[in-house]
Amino acid sequence: MTKSVASFFLFLFIFFVSKFSCYAYPAIIVDVRAGDLLVISAQGQAQTIRLYGVMCPVHGQPYHDKARFLVNNLTLQRNAEITPLFNDEEGISNALVRVQGVKEYLNGQLVGYGMAWVKPVQCRSRLCEGWGKLEELARRNLVGLWSESYAVQPWEWRKAQRMEIYRRSQESLKKD
Repeated sequence: MTKSVASFFLFLFIFFVSKFSCYAYPAIIVDVRAGDLLVISAQGQAQTIRLYGVMCPVHGQPYHDKARFLVNNLTLQRNAEITPLFNDEEGISNALVRVQGVKEYLNGQLVGYGMAWVKPVQCRSRLCEGWGKLEELARRNLVGLWSESYAVQPWEWRKAQRMEIYRRSQESLKKD
C-alpha cells in the first residue's frame, strides 16, 4: 500500500471515529443513580452515563440527596439529547445532556442551582468557562450547597473519608 493510500485510510478512520464519538442522539432518562450519574434508554438499550465536567456531592456527603432529587425532577422519564464525549476509566460515557425543551445543558444547570462543582482538571472547554462563572455566582449568592459554611469538593471529601478509615484501622491495630 502506498503512503498516500495509507494516509487516506487513516484520514477516514479519524474522521469517522471523531464524528461518531461526539454524535448527539435522543434518549429517555430512566433512572438517576446520583446527581451526575444517569441511566438512559436509547434505541431500546439501557446505558449508564455520567455528566461531563461536573460532579455532584457523593453518597453520604451533604446535599447528595438534594442533588439527586433535583435531577429526578428535572429529567426522569423525559426525552433528552445525549452528546457523548469520552469514556472514563470505569468505561462510563461522559456526556452532555440536554433535556427536551430546555436550552441549557443539565450539566451547567446543576452548577447554577448550586448542586455541583465544575471539575477543574477535566473541564476545560468554553462550556466549562461558563459553568465556572455559574459556580462563582452560586457561591457568592450562597445557593444550594454553597449555603453551607464549608462545602467540601467530592474528591476531597472521599480523600478525607479514606484517611479517616486508615486512621481508625491504625488505632485498632495499636489496641490489639
